[in-house]
Amino acid sequence: MNPRVRFWLGITVGCILAVWMGWDVAEASYRLPALLSLVAICAVLARTTNVKLDAIVLGLLLIGYLVGNRGFAGFMPFPDLPLFPAEIALSVTGGWLIVKCAFAHRLPWQHDALNWAVLGWILVGTVRVVFDLRQFGLLAVRDFAMIYYAGFFFVAQAFSTEERPRRFLCRCLMTSGILLPLIYAAYQSSPAFFFRALTLHGVPLVYYKDDLLETFLAVCAVTIFHLARGRHRWWAWPLAVLVFLHVIASDSRASMVGALAALVWLALTRRPLFPAIQAGAAAIAFAGILLLASVGDNQWAREKLEGLNDRVTSLFDASGNRAYQSSESFDKGDNNRFRRVWWRTVAEETLSQGPICGLGFGYDLAKGFMQTYDPTMSDDFAARSPHNIAMSAFGRMGGIGLATFLAFVGVLVLKTWRPLRDRSTDPVAVGLWCAVWVILTSACFGVVLEGPMGAVVFWSVLGLASGMGATVKHPDAPDSQPKAAAEAN
Repeated sequence: MNPRVRFWLGITVGCILAVWMGWDVAEASYRLPALLSLVAICAVLARTTNVKLDAIVLGLLLIGYLVGNRGFAGFMPFPDLPLFPAEIALSVTGGWLIVKCAFAHRLPWQHDALNWAVLGWILVGTVRVVFDLRQFGLLAVRDFAMIYYAGFFFVAQAFSTEERPRRFLCRCLMTSGILLPLIYAAYQSSPAFFFRALTLHGVPLVYYKDDLLETFLAVCAVTIFHLARGRHRWWAWPLAVLVFLHVIASDSRASMVGALAALVWLALTRRPLFPAIQAGAAAIAFAGILLLASVGDNQWAREKLEGLNDRVTSLFDASGNRAYQSSESFDKGDNNRFRRVWWRTVAEETLSQGPICGLGFGYDLAKGFMQTYDPTMSDDFAARSPHNIAMSAFGRMGGIGLATFLAFVGVLVLKTWRPLRDRSTDPVAVGLWCAVWVILTSACFGVVLEGPMGAVVFWSVLGLASGMGATVKHPDAPDSQPKAAAEAN
Protein backbone atom coordinates (compact mmCIF):
# COMPACT_ATOMS: atom_id res chain seq x y z
CA MET A 1 0.00 0.00 0.00
CA ASN A 2 1.14 3.51 -0.81
CA PRO A 3 2.63 5.11 2.35
CA ARG A 4 0.60 8.31 1.86
CA VAL A 5 -2.65 6.36 1.48
CA ARG A 6 -1.79 4.25 4.54
CA PHE A 7 -1.07 7.40 6.55
CA TRP A 8 -4.36 9.12 5.72
CA LEU A 9 -6.28 5.89 6.17
CA GLY A 10 -4.86 5.56 9.68
CA ILE A 11 -5.74 9.17 10.45
CA THR A 12 -9.32 8.65 9.24
CA VAL A 13 -9.82 5.46 11.26
CA GLY A 14 -8.31 7.10 14.34
CA CYS A 15 -10.66 10.09 14.08
CA ILE A 16 -13.69 7.84 13.74
CA LEU A 17 -12.67 5.79 16.76
CA ALA A 18 -11.96 8.96 18.78
CA VAL A 19 -15.46 10.32 18.06
CA TRP A 20 -16.99 6.93 18.85
CA MET A 21 -15.09 6.65 22.12
CA GLY A 22 -16.04 10.21 23.09
CA TRP A 23 -19.69 9.42 22.48
CA ASP A 24 -19.47 6.24 24.60
CA VAL A 25 -17.77 8.08 27.46
CA ALA A 26 -20.44 10.79 27.37
CA GLU A 27 -23.08 8.05 27.58
CA ALA A 28 -21.25 6.47 30.56
CA SER A 29 -20.40 3.39 28.49
CA TYR A 30 -16.75 2.48 29.06
CA ARG A 31 -16.56 -0.93 27.41
CA LEU A 32 -15.16 0.13 24.04
CA PRO A 33 -12.86 2.87 25.43
CA ALA A 34 -11.41 0.42 27.96
CA LEU A 35 -10.90 -2.25 25.29
CA LEU A 36 -9.25 0.14 22.85
CA SER A 37 -7.08 1.59 25.62
CA LEU A 38 -5.90 -1.91 26.51
CA VAL A 39 -5.15 -2.64 22.86
CA ALA A 40 -3.23 0.64 22.59
CA ILE A 41 -1.20 -0.15 25.72
CA CYS A 42 -0.33 -3.60 24.37
CA ALA A 43 0.62 -2.11 20.99
CA VAL A 44 2.89 0.50 22.59
CA LEU A 45 4.56 -2.14 24.79
CA ALA A 46 5.03 -4.47 21.84
CA ARG A 47 6.58 -1.65 19.83
CA THR A 48 8.91 -0.38 22.56
CA THR A 49 9.98 -3.71 24.08
CA ASN A 50 10.04 -5.90 20.95
CA VAL A 51 8.08 -8.49 22.94
CA LYS A 52 5.27 -10.44 21.35
CA LEU A 53 1.67 -9.64 22.19
CA ASP A 54 0.91 -12.90 23.99
CA ALA A 55 3.78 -12.36 26.44
CA ILE A 56 2.53 -8.81 27.05
CA VAL A 57 -0.94 -10.15 27.81
CA LEU A 58 0.47 -12.55 30.41
CA GLY A 59 2.66 -9.83 31.94
CA LEU A 60 -0.26 -7.42 32.31
CA LEU A 61 -2.35 -10.23 33.79
CA LEU A 62 0.31 -10.91 36.44
CA ILE A 63 0.43 -7.21 37.36
CA GLY A 64 -3.36 -7.12 37.50
CA TYR A 65 -3.66 -10.05 39.91
CA LEU A 66 -0.71 -9.12 42.08
CA VAL A 67 -1.65 -5.45 42.42
CA GLY A 68 -5.44 -5.52 41.90
CA ASN A 69 -6.02 -8.84 43.68
CA ARG A 70 -9.68 -9.69 44.30
CA GLY A 71 -10.93 -6.56 42.55
CA PHE A 72 -9.16 -7.34 39.29
CA ALA A 73 -10.26 -10.98 39.53
CA GLY A 74 -13.92 -9.96 39.65
CA PHE A 75 -13.73 -7.64 36.66
CA MET A 76 -15.67 -8.74 33.58
CA PRO A 77 -14.75 -6.79 30.41
CA PHE A 78 -18.09 -7.79 28.89
CA PRO A 79 -20.83 -7.70 31.57
CA ASP A 80 -23.18 -9.84 29.49
CA LEU A 81 -20.54 -12.54 29.01
CA PRO A 82 -19.20 -14.43 32.08
CA LEU A 83 -15.55 -14.24 31.06
CA PHE A 84 -12.95 -13.04 33.52
CA PRO A 85 -9.39 -11.81 32.81
CA ALA A 86 -7.79 -15.20 33.52
CA GLU A 87 -10.03 -17.07 31.10
CA ILE A 88 -9.58 -14.48 28.36
CA ALA A 89 -5.78 -14.41 28.77
CA LEU A 90 -5.54 -18.21 28.87
CA SER A 91 -7.59 -18.46 25.66
CA VAL A 92 -5.34 -15.92 23.91
CA THR A 93 -1.94 -17.10 25.14
CA GLY A 94 -2.73 -20.80 25.31
CA GLY A 95 -4.43 -20.83 21.93
CA TRP A 96 -1.53 -19.03 20.29
CA LEU A 97 0.97 -21.40 21.95
CA ILE A 98 -0.87 -24.37 20.44
CA VAL A 99 -0.85 -22.72 17.00
CA LYS A 100 2.88 -21.97 17.22
CA CYS A 101 3.69 -25.51 18.34
CA ALA A 102 1.56 -26.93 15.52
CA PHE A 103 3.51 -24.96 12.92
CA ALA A 104 6.82 -25.91 14.56
CA HIS A 105 5.80 -29.61 14.72
CA ARG A 106 6.48 -29.88 18.44
CA LEU A 107 4.51 -30.37 21.65
CA PRO A 108 3.77 -27.42 23.97
CA TRP A 109 5.53 -29.04 26.91
CA GLN A 110 8.98 -30.30 27.85
CA HIS A 111 9.81 -33.93 28.47
CA ASP A 112 10.69 -33.83 32.14
CA ALA A 113 9.08 -35.08 35.35
CA LEU A 114 7.55 -31.72 36.33
CA ASN A 115 5.81 -31.28 32.97
CA TRP A 116 4.43 -34.81 33.12
CA ALA A 117 3.23 -34.22 36.69
CA VAL A 118 1.36 -31.07 35.65
CA LEU A 119 -0.08 -32.89 32.63
CA GLY A 120 -1.21 -35.69 34.94
CA TRP A 121 -2.94 -33.13 37.18
CA ILE A 122 -4.80 -31.69 34.19
CA LEU A 123 -5.65 -35.10 32.75
CA VAL A 124 -7.10 -36.51 35.98
CA GLY A 125 -9.16 -33.37 36.58
CA THR A 126 -10.43 -33.29 33.00
CA VAL A 127 -11.56 -36.91 33.08
CA ARG A 128 -13.34 -36.28 36.38
CA VAL A 129 -15.16 -33.12 35.22
CA VAL A 130 -16.52 -34.85 32.10
CA PHE A 131 -18.74 -36.95 34.38
CA ASP A 132 -19.78 -33.91 36.44
CA LEU A 133 -20.93 -31.52 33.72
CA ARG A 134 -24.32 -33.15 33.22
CA GLN A 135 -25.13 -33.17 36.92
CA PHE A 136 -23.67 -29.85 38.11
CA GLY A 137 -23.38 -27.73 34.94
CA LEU A 138 -21.65 -24.38 35.39
CA LEU A 139 -20.82 -25.15 39.02
CA ALA A 140 -18.60 -27.97 37.77
CA VAL A 141 -16.83 -25.59 35.39
CA ARG A 142 -16.36 -23.09 38.20
CA ASP A 143 -14.72 -25.65 40.48
CA PHE A 144 -12.73 -27.09 37.55
CA ALA A 145 -10.84 -23.79 37.38
CA MET A 146 -8.36 -25.16 39.93
CA ILE A 147 -7.34 -27.59 37.17
CA TYR A 148 -7.39 -25.58 33.96
CA TYR A 149 -5.45 -22.65 35.44
CA ALA A 150 -2.46 -25.01 35.27
CA GLY A 151 -2.40 -24.20 31.56
CA PHE A 152 -0.55 -21.01 32.47
CA PHE A 153 2.39 -23.22 33.47
CA PHE A 154 3.00 -24.26 29.86
CA VAL A 155 2.44 -20.74 28.53
CA ALA A 156 4.94 -19.17 30.93
CA GLN A 157 7.41 -22.01 30.44
CA ALA A 158 7.41 -21.41 26.69
CA PHE A 159 8.14 -17.73 27.26
CA SER A 160 10.96 -18.43 29.72
CA THR A 161 13.02 -20.20 27.06
CA GLU A 162 13.27 -16.91 25.10
CA GLU A 163 15.30 -14.05 26.54
CA ARG A 164 13.07 -11.08 25.74
CA PRO A 165 9.74 -12.54 26.93
CA ARG A 166 11.45 -13.91 30.03
CA ARG A 167 13.00 -10.57 30.91
CA PHE A 168 9.71 -8.79 30.25
CA LEU A 169 7.75 -11.11 32.55
CA CYS A 170 10.39 -10.84 35.27
CA ARG A 171 10.18 -7.06 35.00
CA CYS A 172 6.40 -7.31 35.36
CA LEU A 173 6.94 -9.26 38.59
CA MET A 174 9.46 -6.65 39.73
CA THR A 175 7.04 -3.83 38.89
CA SER A 176 4.27 -5.58 40.82
CA GLY A 177 6.56 -6.00 43.80
CA ILE A 178 7.22 -2.26 43.85
CA LEU A 179 3.62 -1.18 43.21
CA LEU A 180 1.84 -3.54 45.60
CA PRO A 181 3.20 -2.12 48.90
CA LEU A 182 2.67 1.44 47.66
CA ILE A 183 -0.87 0.89 46.42
CA TYR A 184 -1.76 -1.12 49.53
CA ALA A 185 -0.62 1.82 51.69
CA ALA A 186 -2.82 4.14 49.63
CA TYR A 187 -5.67 1.62 49.86
CA GLN A 188 -5.40 1.63 53.65
CA SER A 189 -5.35 5.43 53.92
CA SER A 190 -8.05 6.23 51.31
CA PRO A 191 -10.34 3.22 50.77
CA ALA A 192 -13.19 5.41 49.52
CA PHE A 193 -11.21 6.30 46.40
CA PHE A 194 -10.76 2.65 45.44
CA PHE A 195 -14.38 1.70 46.12
CA ARG A 196 -16.02 4.74 44.54
CA ALA A 197 -13.71 6.24 41.95
CA LEU A 198 -11.42 3.42 40.79
CA THR A 199 -14.23 1.16 39.54
CA LEU A 200 -15.48 -0.23 36.25
CA HIS A 201 -19.07 -1.43 35.84
CA GLY A 202 -19.41 -0.93 39.59
CA VAL A 203 -16.55 -3.32 40.38
CA PRO A 204 -13.47 -1.90 42.18
CA LEU A 205 -10.32 -2.65 40.23
CA VAL A 206 -8.31 -2.90 43.46
CA TYR A 207 -9.78 -4.88 46.34
CA TYR A 208 -7.64 -6.94 48.68
CA LYS A 209 -8.32 -10.31 50.27
CA ASP A 210 -6.21 -10.07 53.42
CA ASP A 211 -4.59 -13.52 53.52
CA LEU A 212 -3.85 -13.53 49.78
CA LEU A 213 -2.51 -9.98 50.00
CA GLU A 214 0.05 -11.02 52.60
CA THR A 215 1.02 -14.03 50.49
CA PHE A 216 1.62 -11.78 47.51
CA LEU A 217 3.62 -9.37 49.64
CA ALA A 218 5.87 -12.28 50.65
CA VAL A 219 6.18 -13.23 46.96
CA CYS A 220 7.10 -9.64 46.14
CA ALA A 221 9.72 -9.57 48.89
CA VAL A 222 11.60 -12.65 47.67
CA THR A 223 11.34 -11.68 43.99
CA ILE A 224 12.46 -8.08 44.53
CA PHE A 225 15.43 -9.23 46.58
CA HIS A 226 16.63 -11.76 44.00
CA LEU A 227 15.66 -9.93 40.80
CA ALA A 228 17.34 -6.64 41.72
CA ARG A 229 20.76 -6.15 40.14
CA GLY A 230 23.64 -3.73 40.64
CA ARG A 231 22.83 -0.34 42.10
CA HIS A 232 19.10 -1.19 42.30
CA ARG A 233 19.88 -3.32 45.34
CA TRP A 234 20.38 -0.17 47.42
CA TRP A 235 16.63 0.47 47.42
CA ALA A 236 15.29 -2.99 46.50
CA TRP A 237 16.83 -4.89 49.40
CA PRO A 238 15.56 -2.52 52.15
CA LEU A 239 12.12 -2.59 50.52
CA ALA A 240 12.17 -6.40 50.47
CA VAL A 241 13.18 -6.50 54.14
CA LEU A 242 10.38 -4.12 55.19
CA VAL A 243 7.74 -5.97 53.18
CA PHE A 244 8.88 -9.34 54.54
CA LEU A 245 8.76 -8.03 58.11
CA HIS A 246 5.23 -6.80 57.48
CA VAL A 247 4.22 -10.32 56.41
CA ILE A 248 5.77 -11.92 59.49
CA ALA A 249 4.03 -9.40 61.76
CA SER A 250 0.68 -9.66 59.95
CA ASP A 251 -2.45 -11.46 61.12
CA SER A 252 -2.24 -14.02 58.28
CA ARG A 253 -0.64 -17.19 59.59
CA ALA A 254 -0.83 -18.96 56.20
CA SER A 255 1.27 -16.20 54.64
CA MET A 256 3.67 -16.29 57.60
CA VAL A 257 4.22 -20.02 57.13
CA GLY A 258 4.64 -19.52 53.38
CA ALA A 259 7.26 -16.85 53.97
CA LEU A 260 9.10 -19.08 56.44
CA ALA A 261 9.03 -21.90 53.87
CA ALA A 262 11.04 -19.73 51.48
CA LEU A 263 13.60 -19.02 54.22
CA VAL A 264 13.88 -22.74 55.00
CA TRP A 265 14.52 -23.58 51.36
CA LEU A 266 17.26 -20.96 51.14
CA ALA A 267 18.83 -22.13 54.40
CA LEU A 268 18.77 -25.81 53.40
CA THR A 269 20.40 -25.06 50.06
CA ARG A 270 23.12 -22.94 51.68
CA ARG A 271 21.94 -19.57 50.43
CA PRO A 272 22.05 -17.75 53.78
CA LEU A 273 22.07 -14.11 52.62
CA PHE A 274 18.32 -13.46 52.49
CA PRO A 275 17.49 -15.52 55.64
CA ALA A 276 20.35 -13.84 57.55
CA ILE A 277 19.24 -10.34 56.57
CA GLN A 278 15.63 -11.10 57.48
CA ALA A 279 16.62 -12.69 60.78
CA GLY A 280 18.75 -9.68 61.66
CA ALA A 281 16.01 -7.22 60.74
CA ALA A 282 13.42 -9.24 62.69
CA ALA A 283 15.71 -9.37 65.74
CA ILE A 284 16.22 -5.61 65.64
CA ALA A 285 12.50 -4.95 65.24
CA PHE A 286 11.64 -7.38 68.06
CA ALA A 287 14.22 -5.81 70.37
CA GLY A 288 12.82 -2.35 69.63
CA ILE A 289 9.24 -3.41 70.34
CA LEU A 290 10.33 -5.26 73.49
CA LEU A 291 12.14 -2.17 74.69
CA LEU A 292 9.08 -0.01 74.09
CA ALA A 293 6.84 -2.48 75.88
CA SER A 294 9.05 -3.08 78.94
CA VAL A 295 10.77 0.27 79.43
CA GLY A 296 8.45 2.72 77.74
CA ASP A 297 5.25 0.91 78.80
CA ASN A 298 3.87 1.46 75.29
CA GLN A 299 0.37 0.01 74.77
CA TRP A 300 0.88 -0.56 71.02
CA ALA A 301 4.12 -2.47 71.64
CA ARG A 302 2.50 -4.69 74.29
CA GLU A 303 -0.36 -5.53 71.95
CA LYS A 304 2.07 -6.40 69.16
CA LEU A 305 4.05 -8.74 71.42
CA GLU A 306 0.88 -10.43 72.67
CA GLY A 307 -0.45 -10.79 69.11
CA LEU A 308 2.82 -12.26 67.84
CA ASN A 309 2.98 -14.71 70.74
CA ASP A 310 -0.62 -15.83 70.12
CA ARG A 311 -0.09 -16.26 66.37
CA VAL A 312 3.03 -18.37 66.83
CA THR A 313 1.38 -20.45 69.55
CA SER A 314 -1.75 -20.97 67.45
CA LEU A 315 0.32 -22.61 64.72
CA PHE A 316 0.75 -25.61 67.03
CA ASP A 317 -2.76 -25.54 68.49
CA ALA A 318 -4.37 -28.12 66.20
CA SER A 319 -7.42 -28.62 68.43
CA GLY A 320 -8.12 -24.89 68.65
CA ASN A 321 -9.03 -25.15 72.35
CA ARG A 322 -6.53 -22.62 73.65
CA ALA A 323 -7.85 -19.19 74.60
CA TYR A 324 -6.20 -16.18 72.94
CA GLN A 325 -6.37 -12.81 74.67
CA SER A 326 -4.82 -10.35 72.23
CA SER A 327 -7.13 -8.22 70.10
CA GLU A 328 -5.24 -9.29 66.97
CA SER A 329 -5.50 -13.04 67.58
CA PHE A 330 -8.57 -13.70 69.72
CA ASP A 331 -10.23 -15.72 66.93
CA LYS A 332 -7.25 -17.93 66.04
CA GLY A 333 -8.54 -20.90 68.02
CA ASP A 334 -11.86 -20.72 66.20
CA ASN A 335 -10.03 -20.53 62.86
CA ASN A 336 -8.12 -23.70 63.74
CA ARG A 337 -11.33 -25.52 64.65
CA PHE A 338 -12.90 -24.19 61.44
CA ARG A 339 -10.22 -25.84 59.30
CA ARG A 340 -10.00 -29.01 61.37
CA VAL A 341 -13.75 -29.64 61.22
CA TRP A 342 -13.94 -28.87 57.50
CA TRP A 343 -11.00 -31.09 56.59
CA ARG A 344 -12.36 -33.95 58.68
CA THR A 345 -15.85 -33.56 57.16
CA VAL A 346 -14.53 -33.57 53.59
CA ALA A 347 -12.34 -36.60 54.31
CA GLU A 348 -15.23 -38.54 55.86
CA GLU A 349 -17.65 -37.65 53.03
CA THR A 350 -15.14 -38.58 50.36
CA LEU A 351 -14.14 -41.84 51.99
CA SER A 352 -17.79 -42.87 52.36
CA GLN A 353 -19.12 -41.72 48.97
CA GLY A 354 -16.21 -41.64 46.52
CA PRO A 355 -12.85 -42.73 47.90
CA ILE A 356 -11.36 -43.50 44.48
CA CYS A 357 -12.73 -40.81 42.15
CA GLY A 358 -14.00 -38.24 44.66
CA LEU A 359 -17.25 -36.30 44.94
CA GLY A 360 -16.75 -34.38 41.72
CA PHE A 361 -16.47 -30.81 40.54
CA GLY A 362 -19.65 -28.96 41.42
CA TYR A 363 -20.35 -30.94 44.58
CA ASP A 364 -20.88 -28.67 47.59
CA LEU A 365 -17.97 -29.49 49.89
CA ALA A 366 -19.24 -26.96 52.43
CA LYS A 367 -22.72 -28.42 53.04
CA GLY A 368 -21.75 -31.16 55.47
CA PHE A 369 -19.20 -28.91 57.12
CA MET A 370 -21.77 -26.19 57.86
CA GLN A 371 -24.19 -28.66 59.38
CA THR A 372 -21.45 -29.88 61.70
CA TYR A 373 -19.68 -26.61 62.47
CA ASP A 374 -22.47 -24.02 62.63
CA PRO A 375 -25.83 -24.56 60.84
CA THR A 376 -26.82 -20.91 61.41
CA MET A 377 -24.20 -19.54 59.00
CA SER A 378 -25.46 -21.46 55.94
CA ASP A 379 -27.33 -18.45 54.53
CA ASP A 380 -24.29 -16.20 54.10
CA PHE A 381 -21.46 -18.73 53.68
CA ALA A 382 -20.14 -18.65 50.10
CA ALA A 383 -16.80 -20.51 50.29
CA ARG A 384 -16.64 -23.76 48.33
CA SER A 385 -13.08 -24.91 49.03
CA PRO A 386 -11.90 -26.36 52.37
CA HIS A 387 -8.92 -24.01 52.72
CA ASN A 388 -6.41 -26.65 51.68
CA ILE A 389 -5.49 -27.53 48.10
CA ALA A 390 -4.72 -31.16 49.02
CA MET A 391 -8.16 -31.57 50.63
CA SER A 392 -9.76 -29.90 47.60
CA ALA A 393 -8.01 -32.41 45.34
CA PHE A 394 -9.13 -35.31 47.53
CA GLY A 395 -12.72 -34.08 47.79
CA ARG A 396 -13.07 -33.40 44.07
CA MET A 397 -11.02 -36.26 42.60
CA GLY A 398 -10.67 -38.79 45.43
CA GLY A 399 -7.61 -40.90 46.07
CA ILE A 400 -6.51 -40.62 42.42
CA GLY A 401 -6.54 -36.83 42.59
CA LEU A 402 -4.75 -36.71 45.94
CA ALA A 403 -2.08 -39.13 44.70
CA THR A 404 -1.61 -37.02 41.57
CA PHE A 405 -1.21 -33.85 43.62
CA LEU A 406 1.24 -35.46 46.05
CA ALA A 407 3.25 -36.79 43.11
CA PHE A 408 3.36 -33.26 41.72
CA VAL A 409 4.60 -31.92 45.06
CA GLY A 410 7.27 -34.64 45.25
CA VAL A 411 8.55 -33.80 41.78
CA LEU A 412 8.46 -30.11 42.65
CA VAL A 413 10.67 -30.72 45.68
CA LEU A 414 13.32 -32.40 43.53
CA LYS A 415 12.96 -29.80 40.79
CA THR A 416 13.50 -27.00 43.33
CA TRP A 417 16.43 -28.62 45.12
CA ARG A 418 18.66 -28.94 42.08
CA PRO A 419 18.79 -25.32 40.87
CA LEU A 420 18.90 -23.92 44.40
CA ARG A 421 21.86 -26.14 45.24
CA ASP A 422 23.64 -25.19 42.02
CA ARG A 423 25.77 -22.14 42.82
CA SER A 424 25.73 -21.01 39.18
CA THR A 425 21.93 -20.71 39.01
CA ASP A 426 20.80 -17.18 38.22
CA PRO A 427 19.40 -15.36 41.30
CA VAL A 428 16.27 -14.62 39.26
CA ALA A 429 15.51 -18.34 39.10
CA VAL A 430 16.20 -18.64 42.84
CA GLY A 431 13.66 -15.91 43.57
CA LEU A 432 11.07 -17.58 41.34
CA TRP A 433 11.45 -20.96 43.06
CA CYS A 434 11.09 -19.30 46.46
CA ALA A 435 7.95 -17.51 45.29
CA VAL A 436 6.49 -20.83 44.15
CA TRP A 437 6.88 -22.31 47.63
CA VAL A 438 5.47 -19.23 49.34
CA ILE A 439 2.23 -19.63 47.38
CA LEU A 440 2.05 -23.42 47.57
CA THR A 441 2.59 -23.45 51.35
CA SER A 442 -0.06 -20.76 51.83
CA ALA A 443 -2.42 -22.84 49.69
CA CYS A 444 -2.29 -25.58 52.32
CA PHE A 445 -4.09 -23.26 54.78
CA GLY A 446 -6.28 -21.07 52.58
CA VAL A 447 -8.22 -20.68 49.35
CA VAL A 448 -5.34 -19.86 47.01
CA LEU A 449 -4.96 -22.26 44.09
CA GLU A 450 -8.71 -22.77 43.69
CA GLY A 451 -9.20 -19.20 42.44
CA PRO A 452 -7.54 -17.11 39.74
CA MET A 453 -5.79 -14.66 42.07
CA GLY A 454 -3.37 -17.21 43.45
CA ALA A 455 -3.52 -19.90 40.75
CA VAL A 456 -2.58 -17.69 37.79
CA VAL A 457 0.41 -16.25 39.63
CA PHE A 458 1.50 -19.65 40.97
CA TRP A 459 1.39 -21.55 37.69
CA SER A 460 2.94 -18.66 35.75
CA VAL A 461 5.83 -18.24 38.18
CA LEU A 462 6.34 -22.01 38.27
CA GLY A 463 6.44 -22.09 34.47
CA LEU A 464 9.05 -19.32 34.39
CA ALA A 465 11.17 -21.08 37.01
CA SER A 466 10.86 -24.44 35.26
CA GLY A 467 11.82 -23.01 31.89
CA MET A 468 14.86 -21.30 33.35
CA GLY A 469 15.91 -24.19 35.59
CA ALA A 470 19.66 -24.28 35.95
CA THR A 471 20.25 -23.49 32.30
CA VAL A 472 20.27 -19.72 32.80
CA LYS A 473 23.46 -19.20 34.72
CA HIS A 474 24.50 -16.43 37.05
CA PRO A 475 26.27 -13.75 35.00
CA ASP A 476 29.28 -13.89 37.31
CA ALA A 477 29.51 -17.69 37.32
CA PRO A 478 32.55 -19.23 35.63
CA ASP A 479 31.73 -20.66 32.24
CA SER A 480 32.76 -24.29 32.02
CA GLN A 481 31.50 -24.86 28.49
CA PRO A 482 34.66 -23.73 26.65
CA LYS A 483 36.70 -26.12 28.77
CA ALA A 484 34.27 -28.97 28.11
CA ALA A 485 34.33 -28.21 24.38
CA ALA A 486 38.12 -28.23 24.36
CA GLU A 487 38.18 -31.58 26.14
CA ALA A 488 35.67 -32.99 23.65
CA ASN A 489 37.86 -31.92 20.78
